[in-house]
This record gives sequence, structure tokens and C-alpha cells, in this order.
Amino acid sequence: MRNGSCKSQYPKNFNEHTTHVDDGYHHYRRRRSGLSVKVRNYYLDNRWVAPYNPYLLAMFDCHLNVEIFSTIKLVKYLYTYIYKGHDRVSFHITSEDSREDIDEINQFQSEKWIAAVEAVWRIFKFKMNEMTPSIYTLQLHLPGQQIVSFHKNTSLSSLVDNIDFSKTMLTEFFHMNLKNKKLKI
Repeated sequence: MRNGSCKSQYPKNFNEHTTHVDDGYHHYRRRRSGLSVKVRNYYLDNRWVAPYNPYLLAMFDCHLNVEIFSTIKLVKYLYTYIYKGHDRVSFHITSEDSREDIDEINQFQSEKWIAAVEAVWRIFKFKMNEMTPSIYTLQLHLPGQQIVSFHKNTSLSSLVDNIDFSKTMLTEFFHMNLKNKKLKI
């Protein structure tokens, strides 16, 4: 708490029931019990209690907040958090006794460190991510009205006879889904 306000928007309001709101955060039930505890010259009641799960607290024997967050922003947050990459550090090693010219380019090194979870994941050669089929932007068109690119000296009859112009990424995507039952859309 700084200047009388909390960065996590505590204290929360008393609520008789847990309710969902549009911003994705839930307003949890907080009973008005009348009990309070004095901590560092502040009186704290149920409005100051962080959401928790007693089972998880007992299992892990540590401080652990548990909250529900139900919005599409969560998917974006988790994806960017997991795949944000590792931290990097740049360094170089020099000797104080060395009097010769230093080749800074050859001595410069770039290293990385990873967390234990990522190390185990890579040791067991698990996939970091998987998307099947690969994701592409498909150009939409009506049947027979796809965009065709050709050289200005090409004859019209050869364009009409060219069967490759009837195949587009969109039409081939639908053909692939017809053939492969596992990739049904």
C-alpha cells in the first residue's frame, strides 16, 4: 500500500454473491462478517482477502492466489507469455594483464539461460508448439472468379486452357479437408 491506495485495487467491495462482469474479472462473494485484524496500523477485513483455494494452499504449502478470468484476452496473454522467448545477456571476457590489441568482435559472446521447466521440456524433445495444418490467410472468391496473374504477352487461349488457374489456396484447402477426415472443419 502506498499513499493509502493498493496497486491491486484492494479493498474490494462486499458482495452477497459472486458475479461476472464484462471486463473478464469476477466480483467474488465477500461476506460482511464484522471481523477485522489490525496489521501495520491498518484494519483489514474480508474486503482485503485475496482469492485462494485451501486445498492448493495445503498441497503446495505456499502463498497462492486463485482467480477466474474468462475473456479472450486470456488466450492472448497466455500465448505471448509462454512463447515470449528466453532472456538474453551479452558479455565479453577481458584480462587486465593483456597488453596486446583486443579483437572485440571475436571475443564478444551472446548467451542465454532458460528455466528448469523449459530445460526439461527440451531434454525430452517435446514440441514447443504445434499447428496443423499451418495457418495461412486464404483469399476468398466465388467459383470461377479467382484472381489470376499472368505476363502481358501471354495469349488468352493459353490462359483459358491452363488448368492450374482453377486451383487456388482456398479450393485446395477444401479438397484437403474432403480427403483427410482428421482435418474436418
